[in-house]
Amino acid sequence: MTEKLLEIQNLTKTYYEGTAECRVVDNVDLIVNRGEFVMIMGASGSGKTSLLHLIAGIDESDTGTITYALPAPPPSSLTKAPVWRHTGNHTSDFSHMNEKTKAIFRRTNIGIVFQQQCLIPDLTVYENILLPMMLARHPEGRDRNLPSRRKEIIFNLCSQFGLKEHIGKYPSQLSGGQQQRAAILRSVVNKPPLLLCDEPTGSLNSAQTELVMDLLNELNRNGQTIVLVTHDRKVAVRGQRVVYIEDGHIAGELRFPEAMSDDSSRELYDERESELTHFLQNRGW
Repeated sequence: MTEKLLEIQNLTKTYYEGTAECRVVDNVDLIVNRGEFVMIMGASGSGKTSLLHLIAGIDESDTGTITYALPAPPPSSLTKAPVWRHTGNHTSDFSHMNEKTKAIFRRTNIGIVFQQQCLIPDLTVYENILLPMMLARHPEGRDRNLPSRRKEIIFNLCSQFGLKEHIGKYPSQLSGGQQQRAAILRSVVNKPPLLLCDEPTGSLNSAQTELVMDLLNELNRNGQTIVLVTHDRKVAVRGQRVVYIEDGHIAGELRFPEAMSDDSSRELYDERESELTHFLQNRGW
């Protein structure tokens, strides 16, 4: 049974340059279910990133609603699940929150990864990943074991995703792919229900792209919901659903049975890429 995490209704965003009007998001309706891996594709300027920024609360819509359905808090939020500030099942209309409330909501419930890794250059990998844990408000309060528990979580993540040997290094000492993996771990260390990625492989070579996508697929298999903007068909076939944006509105969707895994066959990759290519070509890609 599918469970909605995010529902967007009649979402619109318009920019003005003089008397010229540009509607970058045009009456978009979209549902993202918990555990989905959704790819957003479209030509440059079609509104992909604008839509992602609205979902993240970085920008504000003109009309429409963005609604998150949040679960009840678990018994131990630091090690098992994200921290919720709600009791029972809760629905939050993100689009109508004030900026302060929106920032707190985003810090707790949304992880964001950009094309440029945005790591803090004067902090090590460990310190970069630790930062959102320090900013989050955990019910453990002044637990004396909290620092060691945080350290254990970060070391486990870095060991699982190939950064164990780099945990004490600074971003300038890492490759682009290693930096992006560190940025992703920083975004999910507090286990937000939704991870938003804006062209996370756009500046990486093919080998680095594979490593980053392997990480994202593994997170998704562990239950992480992901919405990712990309121009890369080889990236898009790694998801479960491709949403095509054209002139600010959704012009079509392509669904795959499930997200790809890092051990999927070459034949399956080729089959999906062929299907996606046909889908895109029919929409003027």
